[in-house]
Amino acid sequence: MPSPIGHGLAGLAIGLALEPAQPESARSTTRHLSKFAILGAVFAALPDADLIHSAIHRGVSHSIGATALLMIIAAVVTGWVTGRVQWRWVLLVGAAHASHILMDWLGTDPYPPPGLRALWPFSDRFYISGWNLFPPTERRVYLPGAFLINARAFFTEVGILGPLAALVFFSRRTRRSRVLTSVPDSLQRPSA
Repeated sequence: MPSPIGHGLAGLAIGLALEPAQPESARSTTRHLSKFAILGAVFAALPDADLIHSAIHRGVSHSIGATALLMIIAAVVTGWVTGRVQWRWVLLVGAAHASHILMDWLGTDPYPPPGLRALWPFSDRFYISGWNLFPPTERRVYLPGAFLINARAFFTEVGILGPLAALVFFSRRTRRSRVLTSVPDSLQRPSA
């Protein structure tokens, strides 16, 4: 299964892709990550918080049911805070969380039962693609060879997801806003 670094990179790319374009005048000259990018990374890594109790890992938190629940919570919270549902935030939460499910499904899982309960609450079966796109990680870092296993996983994840995140980051710099930044000068000025 991918590491939190890989999940974070995927969420970062999703957050950057969903960030609204800003007019030239509102763009900051400093380079910093937006709230969308940070929250995308957080929600993409969130399902692994169940590692606190490893018996439930890869269960309900790694399912489309959890994704739907988080999206409902995001809709309720944004509606309560702003007065109307902020669908871009709801989509961000859902897409980032779902990316975790997809990446784990594409990963290598040496722990029985292999896979994750991706279709809970509709099915309690564990699913895995068998493609092994992402190599396994070793959580027991004290074991001999754990460093090499985790280094291989890190470089594979950065090699696959790093260029994707960089592409989204640099493409958003050229994205234009549809918001008018100036009004045509067809009206006479008051001083004229």
